[in-house]
Amino acid sequence: MTEPRVHTVVAEPLTSAGWRPFGQVIGRDECLLELRDGAAFHLDVLTYAWRPLWCDLLNRHHTATQALIPLGGAPAVILVAPPEVDFSRSEHLMTLRAFVIAGDVGINLAIATWHWGPYPLGSEVHLANVQARDVASDNEVAHLARDFGTAIEIRL
Repeated sequence: MTEPRVHTVVAEPLTSAGWRPFGQVIGRDECLLELRDGAAFHLDVLTYAWRPLWCDLLNRHHTATQALIPLGGAPAVILVAPPEVDFSRSEHLMTLRAFVIAGDVGINLAIATWHWGPYPLGSEVHLANVQARDVASDNEVAHLARDFGTAIEIRL
């Protein structure tokens, strides 16, 4: 099996204007939590340990927004792509963007926004997570390595 090609995305600071195509910045913008098709919200805490900033797949959800708020001020990074793309063509890789969440704000992902992470920039991050309760049945996956032979590297 051959190693995947590497597509590098340079992370940028999280700003309201930069994040607007993907949702809202919690703590800076007016945020809209949205449910569709009879979905119900679920609140939990996710914990991620440090890992290399290397991505070979993305997820998105169609029935609810997803709010992620780092706890304890831990910084994290997230990779996203807009809802309009479906990763049916390799050109869609050019829509990927990465953002550094400084830890003093959170993010609200708009419905159908592709994402990977947020993953910690330190040893770990704990995230308050508000999303649809039945996320397992509402999880579309774009397999970047399998379908395009490409993995995404995020540079800070």
